[in-house]
Amino acid sequence: MPSFLTRQPGKGILVTLFFVVFPPRLVLMALYFLPKPLRQHPKYTFHQAVGVALFKMLWNFASQIEWAPPKSLEPGKDKTFLAIDSAEGRLYRDVLDDPIIRPARMGAIWYPRTYDPATDKDKNVVLHFHGGAYVLGGCRPMEVGEGPALLASHISGLVFAAQYRLASYPNSRFPAALQDAVTSYNYLVELGIPASQIILSGDSAGGNLAIALLRYIEDQKGLLPKSRACFLWSPWVDLAIGPVATASHHNYKFDYIPALLVEWGERAYKPDSMEATHPYISPLNNAFSTSVPILLHTGTLEVLYDSHIAFVNQMKIPGNKIVLVETVGAPHDIFAAGQITGFMKEAEAAMDDANEFLKLRTDCLESTIDGPDPQG
Repeated sequence: MPSFLTRQPGKGILVTLFFVVFPPRLVLMALYFLPKPLRQHPKYTFHQAVGVALFKMLWNFASQIEWAPPKSLEPGKDKTFLAIDSAEGRLYRDVLDDPIIRPARMGAIWYPRTYDPATDKDKNVVLHFHGGAYVLGGCRPMEVGEGPALLASHISGLVFAAQYRLASYPNSRFPAALQDAVTSYNYLVELGIPASQIILSGDSAGGNLAIALLRYIEDQKGLLPKSRACFLWSPWVDLAIGPVATASHHNYKFDYIPALLVEWGERAYKPDSMEATHPYISPLNNAFSTSVPILLHTGTLEVLYDSHIAFVNQMKIPGNKIVLVETVGAPHDIFAAGQITGFMKEAEAAMDDANEFLKLRTDCLESTIDGPDPQG
C-alpha cells in the first residue's frame, strides 16, 4: 500500500540510499555467486545467477517506492516512435466503456524501422505489449529489452510496440491498457495491413493484455478483424495469485519476480468494482473460444510456470489451437530479460519456434528448449 516510502521525502531518501549502497552491494553479489553451490540453481551460470539476483533487486526496489517516471509522447532520440490518436468511440464498448477511464492519445515504436506500405505490404507485423506488472516498463529500447527487435528479425517482419498507459499513473487502471491495445490494433488495420498479417504478442503483463485483446475481439464479433496468430511470452494469467502465494512458490528462489511487484501490479490495475478473477483481469480459469492460433512460451523455473500449464490445458477446447513451448531451467520472461539474465540463446530459440509456429499454424508443434535441468 502507499506509504512513507512511496511519497516525498521518504521516496527521495530511499532512492539516495539505494544508489549509495548499490555499487558495493553489486560487488558483494558478484563475489557471493562465484562458487556454484551458492547460486540460486546448481545449473545457473555466473551470468545467470547474478542477472536473476540483480533483476529481482531492481524490481523489488521499484516496487517499494512505486517508481513511476514520466512518460513522453515525443520521439526524442527514438526516430521510429510516434503518437497515435484514439479511434472512433464505437470501438470501445462494454467493458471498455468506463465513465472515468477514457480512450486517449498513446505512443508506439516500430522495430527495426518504420513500416513502409510500398516495401512491407507482404510482411508480417507483430503488435507487441511489454511486461512490467501493468505498472513498470515501456516500449522504448531502454525499457523493453532486446525482445521486439530480435522477434522482428526472426520472423523477417516488423514489430509495433505499444506504449500503453500504466496503472502506476493517475486514472490509468483497467480498462486504460486494453483501450490502448484496441487503439494500436485499429491503427495497424487502418494503415492497410491485413489482419491476416498481424500477430498479437505480449510478455508477462503484456501477455495478459494480448489475451484480453484477443478475448475482446472475439466477444465483440465483427467489430475488429481477427489477427493471424498470438504469441504469449511468460504471460501473467493469474492476477489473483497474490504476494503470499508468489513468495511461497517452489520456484520463487530461482526466479526474479518479487512478491511486492505482484501485489502492487494487481492493486493498481484492478478496479475496486471488479474481482481479480474477472475474465478480463485473469484469463486463468476463464477459457474462451478463438480461431486465432496461440503459442505460449514459458520457463520451467518461473513462479508463473504452473499457471501457464493450467491455462494452456484449459484453452484446449474444440476449435482452439494452442501450443506450449518450454525452456527447461529458465526463469520468467527471457523474451524481454534474456540479455540481463543470461538466457539470450534460449530466448532466440523460442523465437525460432514462434516463427515455425507461424508458418505451420497448427497445434502439432511441440518443443522443449534445453536449459539448466530444474532438478539439478
